[in-house]
Amino acid sequence: MTTGRGKVITRKWKGIGPTGRKITKVSYGYSVAIAGKQERVVKAEWSRDDARAELVKRLEEVGQGRTAPSTTTFRQLAAAYLEFKAASGKRSMREDRRIMNKRLVPAFGDLRVRDITEPVISRYHHQRIAEVSVYTVSNELSVLRHALRIGRRRGYLVQIPDFAMPSKPEGRQRYLDADEIKRLLPACATSKNPYLSAIVQLALHLGLRKEELLSLTWERCDLSTGRVTVYKTKYGRPRGVPMNADVYRILVTLEPDPDKRVGFLFRRKNGARWGQIRTAFQGALERAEIKGFRFHDLRHTCGSWLAMNGATLVEIKEILGHADVKTTLRYAHLSPGHLRGAVARLEGLTTPHETAHELHIEGKIAPSVA
Repeated sequence: MTTGRGKVITRKWKGIGPTGRKITKVSYGYSVAIAGKQERVVKAEWSRDDARAELVKRLEEVGQGRTAPSTTTFRQLAAAYLEFKAASGKRSMREDRRIMNKRLVPAFGDLRVRDITEPVISRYHHQRIAEVSVYTVSNELSVLRHALRIGRRRGYLVQIPDFAMPSKPEGRQRYLDADEIKRLLPACATSKNPYLSAIVQLALHLGLRKEELLSLTWERCDLSTGRVTVYKTKYGRPRGVPMNADVYRILVTLEPDPDKRVGFLFRRKNGARWGQIRTAFQGALERAEIKGFRFHDLRHTCGSWLAMNGATLVEIKEILGHADVKTTLRYAHLSPGHLRGAVARLEGLTTPHETAHELHIEGKIAPSVA
């Protein structure tokens, strides 16, 4: 049967039926000529109608100039995706490679890209959500979706499946209290890592992400104006963070000689950037007997203590470099003046001013704190 420039084809072979007798089995597929090359796809699970529908899809792709083989597997797409990420210089390259090679390729690798449908992705979603956190599943599906977008641009599929992303709970609120900070800092000071103590202290004072801290150079730390400028940020927008007296002290202690304040703050003997600090930080947490804490939570600790000490949400947003104030709102409930100052504006609405004033004097109503 012919449809346009392609045709539905059949493949027959002898097999053993349920009764043990030999029977003739049939599989359907399509054959189409594209750019002088014959493309044939046959699948045992297809009916004749399935094969006809797949042929129509393929012809539509060709009509749109998408001539890449529809037989492209997800494994091939994964390689193209990682190559694209590497060329783009994305910060998340290491994590994307891990997700792709450890999770997505084992799950989808041998499937044709165009066969990765919403039901297929949903099965993966439900399987993983029973094994790991919703954050992990969301990260994995985000990489999958981005890879499929690359596949669409290259003609491996016509339309990206419309699949649901897992709903994340509210962001983590974990931060160190005063006692935990007092235990953590000495534990960092006893680490074999020569930079751990300074890195943790700067994270607490500046609220920088780990990558932002490890990428800091002396040229971006202006001790004369008291300002640290971060260029390698999550959103690609430079931001400046003022340094307090503690930050100034930490930096001067880190390198007392002004003439040697060049290159990375945290560097190896050859001048290269210092590597990861995960093992050293985890060891410090264990010595300090602090559980359920990540390095990124130092950033939350900075934001939380700023709020508890009276910083406005706008100030916290600027210091932490949030793209949206909605992210900063997680610290709103920690502000001592949060809501109390707002409800104070209603005083006297139902009570005569003199009576309200007398109640304050008698101590029956605590004075409002703006």
